[in-house]
Amino acid sequence: MSSPITGTVFSTSDVSPRERPVWLREVIGREYADVEITPPGDGSLFNRMTIYPWEDLRLSAIASGPIGIERLRREPRLPSQDAYFAVILLSGDYWLEQDGREIRLLPGDMAVYDAARPHRIHCPGDFTKAIVSIPRPRLRERVAGIEHCTALRIRGDAGIGAMASGFVRQALGHIGDLREAEFSALSQQALDLLTLATVSVRPGGFNLSGSRAVTIARIKDYIGSHLADPELSASAVAQGVGLSPRHINALFQDEGTSLMRHVLKRRLDQCGKALRAPAHAGHNISDIAFAWGFNDLSHFSRAFKHRFGCSPREYRKRSGGI
Repeated sequence: MSSPITGTVFSTSDVSPRERPVWLREVIGREYADVEITPPGDGSLFNRMTIYPWEDLRLSAIASGPIGIERLRREPRLPSQDAYFAVILLSGDYWLEQDGREIRLLPGDMAVYDAARPHRIHCPGDFTKAIVSIPRPRLRERVAGIEHCTALRIRGDAGIGAMASGFVRQALGHIGDLREAEFSALSQQALDLLTLATVSVRPGGFNLSGSRAVTIARIKDYIGSHLADPELSASAVAQGVGLSPRHINALFQDEGTSLMRHVLKRRLDQCGKALRAPAHAGHNISDIAFAWGFNDLSHFSRAFKHRFGCSPREYRKRSGGI
C-alpha cells in the first residue's frame, strides 16, 4: 500500500519579520528561480509554499500577501530551475510579464512562462495559486514554438483551459484523499491537458516549419561549439539544448540523417580541412583526430576512409600535405 502524500512546506511565519525578505528570496531562488522580491509598502511579508514531487513534474500550492517578483537575466543556478511554469490562479489578482507581453489573470485562469528567463510578477493583494513545474525538454518536445506561448492568458472559464485548470485544482484539492501511487499516476494526464491548453493560445500566424528550422539551427550551433569535446553524446546535446534525444533525432531524420551521424560528419570534415591546411602539415594525424573529439584511432580511420574514399594519410598526400 502506497504512502500518504506529504509536501515540503516553507513559510515566512517560521522566520522573524526582519529576516523574511532575505529568507524568502533564498527559498524561491533554491526551489524555483533566482529572483528579486519587492515586499509590500507597509513592510509586512507573508508567503507559504507547499511543494509536492509529481513524477518528473512538481506541483506547488502557494498562498501569499502582496508581493513583486522579478527574474533577472542570468543563467539558471540549478538544473531544476530550467523549467516552464504553468501557473493557475486560485484567488486574488495576478499580473505576469514576459517577452514584452503583460497579462492579468483572473481566478481560474492560467498561463505558462519560462522560469529561466526574465519575467515579472506583480500581485497587489493577497492571492493563492498553483504552479506546475515542467522540465524544459518535456514541454519543448510537446509544444513547437513554446517560446511564442509564454505570458498568454489561458481562460479558466471555458474550453480546454477550464479543463486543464480544473484538473490541477482538483488534484490539489483532493491531495489529502489520494495515495502516493494515485497522485503520481495523475501527472501524465495533467501534462497532457496543460500541453493542449498551451497549444490553444499559440499565435495563429505561427509557422511550425519555421520553428523546426530555428530549432535545428540552434542544435547545430550547439554541436559546432562542442564538436571538439570527446564527451559530446546524444544525451549531452539533448541536455544542452533542452530537448529529448528522440525529438532531436526526429528533426535530423527529416534531413536524411541522425544526430550522431551529423556529429561524425562534421568532425570528419574538420579533420579533412586540417589535413589539407599547410598550417597543420607538421601535426600528427592522431593529434588532429583527437583535437576534433575522436578517441579511437581505428574508428577514426575507418570512418574517414568511408567518407573520403581513402585513408587520412593518403588524403593528406593527395591534398599536397606532408
